[in-house]
Amino acid sequence: MPSGYPRPVIALRLVVLALGVALGVFYPFIPVILASRGFGPAEIGLIASLGAVGFTLAVPAWGHVADVKLGRSRTLQLCAIGGAAAVAALLGSWPPLVIALLFMAYWVFESSWQPLADALTVNLVDRRRYGRVRLLTSLSFAVASIAAGFLYDVAGFDATYVLAAAAALTIAVSAARVPDIGRADLAVSSQGSTAPSRRRPWLGSAGVALRVAPRLGVVLVAVMLINITIISGFTYLPLRLGELGSPPSDVALSAGVSAIAEIPAMLVAARVAQWVGLRGMFVGSALLYGAVSASWIVLDSAPLIIATRLVSGVAFAWILVCVVLTIARLLPSELQATGQSLYQTFAFGLGAIVANMVGGLLYANIGHAAVFGLGVVLAIVAATMGWVVFPRDARTRIAGAPVDPTPAA
Repeated sequence: MPSGYPRPVIALRLVVLALGVALGVFYPFIPVILASRGFGPAEIGLIASLGAVGFTLAVPAWGHVADVKLGRSRTLQLCAIGGAAAVAALLGSWPPLVIALLFMAYWVFESSWQPLADALTVNLVDRRRYGRVRLLTSLSFAVASIAAGFLYDVAGFDATYVLAAAAALTIAVSAARVPDIGRADLAVSSQGSTAPSRRRPWLGSAGVALRVAPRLGVVLVAVMLINITIISGFTYLPLRLGELGSPPSDVALSAGVSAIAEIPAMLVAARVAQWVGLRGMFVGSALLYGAVSASWIVLDSAPLIIATRLVSGVAFAWILVCVVLTIARLLPSELQATGQSLYQTFAFGLGAIVANMVGGLLYANIGHAAVFGLGVVLAIVAATMGWVVFPRDARTRIAGAPVDPTPAA
């Protein structure tokens, strides 16, 4: 990290810390919040799926806006303010349709938070140190979700809206001080030369990214499959804990324990990637998550289920770091917001649509075993695909323009 940029580094750390708080005090509780407002499992799955549709459509658009139009820092500010407004509006007493629409608006804005934070990070710091920055999100998520769970036991869920909105506004304020690199010239990037072209690239910056890195599309499909397994657990494990008589604090512990496990996993992620390669890291982590999903089929003890989240947290952290570094390797710096947005689109957009809609129907009609059993199968398929398409080694230097960590004009 250049010694002349201490304040930008502090601002970036504030962004990733506030991101963990904004997610930790709200995201793990969405299923139980909706249940407390009278929604059943199938309805919760439908709302989450519709939110995922909005997420899927929005996140590549935000990536294009960030890389080509407004810049990554300004786009993150805009979306943090929009997300804060949507979640704060949930303080009101609304009919079910309005509640569903507010959640969808939240997901549209929130879809940009992680990919834009990742793009700012990989463009500002040594990419081998990405995990050490990203772990701050896991740390703040863990502390915030556990503390919030015990608070909600006493104060109810209205407190979550205030906390989530305040943290999102902190993201907006901090992002203003994070340096950005210049905008992408899509005509130049799509041609692979320095000569501009008048032809407009198909699908904007997303189309250019897929053209520059043809392997990226198959990588994203493998990531989508393992994330169906991940999101199925994230959405329906709280409902399973509720069936076992667990209070909100147990739901918080489940999410918090997983996030705590991510911290040491991210500290050693770069070393693990150097040792087994990005391919080995993805395959091993996918299979590990599948094994944890299999355990949720048979376990009927809340403490044991919470304990397994230590293992799922490690697997999730290594999958996340592996995918972010793979995209950082495949794409040039000026397309990182687009690449990280495509990751979110496939993993937490398309993957969430399938996980929530199919999972909701399976949970309502068959039970939790069907949901987590499907997760096991998809984890095995994702690992098989990952063995074929992920890079073997963990080099993080990529082709493209050198990073200039100064704010774009």
